[in-house]
Amino acid sequence: MSVKDKVLEALEKEKGNYISGEALAVTLKVSRNAVWKSINELKKKGYRISSVSNRGYMLEEDNDIISAAGILASLKKLSADESPDALNVKINVYKELDSTNNEAKRSVLFEGPHLIHKNVIIAVHQTAGRGHGEKDFDSPDGGIYLSILLEPSKIKYRSKSITEVIAEVMIKVIIFLFNKKPDRKSDNSLYFGEDKICGILTEGISDLETGIYSNYIVGIGIPRSSFVKHDIISKDKNYIIAIILNEIYKTIDTEK
Repeated sequence: MSVKDKVLEALEKEKGNYISGEALAVTLKVSRNAVWKSINELKKKGYRISSVSNRGYMLEEDNDIISAAGILASLKKLSADESPDALNVKINVYKELDSTNNEAKRSVLFEGPHLIHKNVIIAVHQTAGRGHGEKDFDSPDGGIYLSILLEPSKIKYRSKSITEVIAEVMIKVIIFLFNKKPDRKSDNSLYFGEDKICGILTEGISDLETGIYSNYIVGIGIPRSSFVKHDIISKDKNYIIAIILNEIYKTIDTEK
């Protein structure tokens, strides 16, 4: 992780509170100048960071830029173990992808099926988001679009399908976010009336000869319209993503 990402993670963890440059430098074991340079780089990327003499730096509460550092900071708050290694998760955030599920498949080809358990692919915008039956999934900026790679041998035994389990997890998350229970369709998509609040698309990568799955790809999409229509547009998306990941890992994962 770069110094800039470490500074961002520290600011995200204390979002809304000031941290002195000296404290950041000591904690991250870098120079004050390196902290200052990182702060300026983050400001150029659109992060709203206040700087006050004798108080330090503060990431403003209204920042809602999806980042690996922000998600990790929120995950650590939710996790009982503060060690990043214990979380054992790799988060990849892209400004734009054709589809996070497609990128997950590509990562299996390039990295190998047994090296990517719990890898997370996130796109701020998808140009070719997919739903069930190859239907388009509208994915403009402002929503949440992610895919999680899971290795079947590292998942708890269950009698339900992976899609059903993920749908049950997302119902819990939606109730937490919106304070009401969504309707669940036959394809495990979640709705409020006629409004699609969350889409779930699970795919598998298997050996053609044995038919054994080496990986599951769990795609989750919360459309931008969900945030706008149901008045949670101000919610921190890094925190929402962390809640989703934390609930999924608690429910199905054997590696803690």
